[in-house]
Amino acid sequence: MNALIQFLARKQTALLLAGAILSPLRWIAAAEAATVSVNTSQPGTQIRRDALGLSYETSLMLPDAHGVHYFRPDNKPLIALFKTIGVKSLRIGGNSVDAPNVAVPSEADVTAFFEFAKAAGVKVIFSVRLEEPKSPDATNASLIASPGSLANAQSAARFAKFIHDHYSGVLDCFAIGNEPGYFKDYALYSSKWKAIHDAIVAVYPDAKFCGPDQNPSPELDAKMAHDFAGAGLIKITQHSYPFGCAYKNPQAKTNIANLTPFNAAESREKMLSPKAYETYEKIYRGIAGAITNTPLAFRLTEVNSYWFSGLQGASDSYASALWAVDYLHWWTGRGADGLNFHNGDRTGGDISLPCRYAAFVTSANGYEARPLAYGMKLFGLGGHGKQLAVTDSDSNNLVAYATLDSKTIFVTLINKSHGAAAANSEIQIKLDTPVDDANAQAIFLEAKNHDIGSGSNGVTLGGAPIKEDGTWDGRWNPLKATSNKLITISMPPASATVVRVNLQSRVFNR
Repeated sequence: MNALIQFLARKQTALLLAGAILSPLRWIAAAEAATVSVNTSQPGTQIRRDALGLSYETSLMLPDAHGVHYFRPDNKPLIALFKTIGVKSLRIGGNSVDAPNVAVPSEADVTAFFEFAKAAGVKVIFSVRLEEPKSPDATNASLIASPGSLANAQSAARFAKFIHDHYSGVLDCFAIGNEPGYFKDYALYSSKWKAIHDAIVAVYPDAKFCGPDQNPSPELDAKMAHDFAGAGLIKITQHSYPFGCAYKNPQAKTNIANLTPFNAAESREKMLSPKAYETYEKIYRGIAGAITNTPLAFRLTEVNSYWFSGLQGASDSYASALWAVDYLHWWTGRGADGLNFHNGDRTGGDISLPCRYAAFVTSANGYEARPLAYGMKLFGLGGHGKQLAVTDSDSNNLVAYATLDSKTIFVTLINKSHGAAAANSEIQIKLDTPVDDANAQAIFLEAKNHDIGSGSNGVTLGGAPIKEDGTWDGRWNPLKATSNKLITISMPPASATVVRVNLQSRVFNR
């Protein structure tokens, strides 16, 4: 029962329920053959070049205890890793941009950060401080006129002037504050937001903005779209941790030792369950409704699996790799500019915890790629070009997506079957146009023993790991096609693959 939904156009003028949007295919039972049919005749939305992104805490712009910056132009392993994974968007913000115990970055910190961004080839979403200290009995009027308001505006203007003069070509847009639930009243929030916006525009007249950088909040999104779409706001930015908190009692955060994590095995199952799409769909409809009849795009600028720095045994497990490639395709298939996965060795503002959902963490000789990085990389290999509609036979454990980039078709398959009873799945890819079947290739994402609970060790893409120095030597393997419109592939349990094949030369010239 695949519903074919027309891709939401970039400007998101309406939510249309007919056409060529790609719906995730259903699940395929162990050892059962499945058919995936790809329609190349009506390519849909183009996936943006900067769709794949990372998000970091502002605190990571600051030098460490030895005076060394994480983001710096000579950090070769980090630059290599960004390029290997395919990261093209870098958002800096998070809770620490507003945390009173985190220093505001200096000009030297901003320079090191943007020089790194230039070397890594990414565009920057740069957040400035919005929250300010206040007394419990403060009124809206006193808050609007508070010294903190002026200080934040002046700080933002200094950042903007420096970026305008030195790094305008690296900047995507400015973000103001992070998850602004601390302003319960929209009139107060919007006045604060506008004051900082105006201070930035005064020194950077053509500055672009995104916001509100909030957890799913259709009402706030709609108000922002209504009030600021003509004032430099170019995209609604949303945060999303679709599986909730990593801990049963987040209120115990003042004493971290008392936090009680959710069961890791059950949480991994949630990440691969088809019920997850219901959560995604609800969030998407809220965003789409907010920007209907506006020129605004949308982006998920802070995402990951479980919030509160992730859940050990789930967010850092191989299940996260399969989840990530699916999540990226699902959202870009609905018109999202892209997704920025929150990352770092530690995350948080006032309370900082080891980052379990990180794509990679600092290691002895560079950076250890966690399973999430492999899922992101697989999307980087197959998630470009224009979306193609896909249909399937009755099946249960398979998710499939397809794109057309110039003369090449990319088909991404995710086999979520796992456990002792899972077996290889035979899949037939049916194409509606002749392809050069002699040059069909595939690259596989796999974990040792097909274990969704495994960590970094034993995860490979194209038969190779991502190394600590950021390099990767994975390879594509040739496929034996049965005809120029039919490709058969065998997928192990708990694996994902990208199949690529070129259109025949005579198709190019017609």
